[in-house]
Amino acid sequence: MDFKLKTIFKLTVLGAVLSTLCACAPAIIGGGALVGTLATREKGITGTASDSQISTALKAKIYSYNSELFAKIGINVQNGEVLLTGSVPNPEWQVEAERIAWEISGVRQVINHIEISEGGGFGSIANDSLITTQVKTNLLFDGDIRSLNYSIKTVGGVVYIMGNAQSQEELEKVSAYASKVKGVKKVMNYARLKGEVTP
Repeated sequence: MDFKLKTIFKLTVLGAVLSTLCACAPAIIGGGALVGTLATREKGITGTASDSQISTALKAKIYSYNSELFAKIGINVQNGEVLLTGSVPNPEWQVEAERIAWEISGVRQVINHIEISEGGGFGSIANDSLITTQVKTNLLFDGDIRSLNYSIKTVGGVVYIMGNAQSQEELEKVSAYASKVKGVKKVMNYARLKGEVTP
């Protein structure tokens, strides 16, 4: 192999190596960014992991109990507080969902907003998703609000807010943003002030 061919070969190999490293970079950086993001949340990495464990355990238990019930309800967990939303066809399912939630280790409070009805169709779900996205976007672009500290869920035009507020002013500001989004019927703010103890 002459000098020219050797040079081309080396450059080809080098290009392939660099390409592989670049492809890996987002995953490596992303992992660090995720840890950094979790650390900036008021509850920290440990609290996030604990809430994730509660959520996973609860979802698995409800699915095991009744897969149809699982499909009809929403589950959000913040600081050990469980928010149940959605619509079910009978009161027994509503009660069972709450009972199961209380059985999960680490749960400090259960907020049951499951309604007894067949619930809305695809259009309603799409509208709720749009509202949630708009509220999250509004919080994200306000530099005075730590948007990562909040969990937003919309069901039937009702916006449910959970999380940690830095101040009463921030808490009220978050509610105001939610209430101004088109299609919102009501805002239920369950976020707590920093340092406030869950009952």
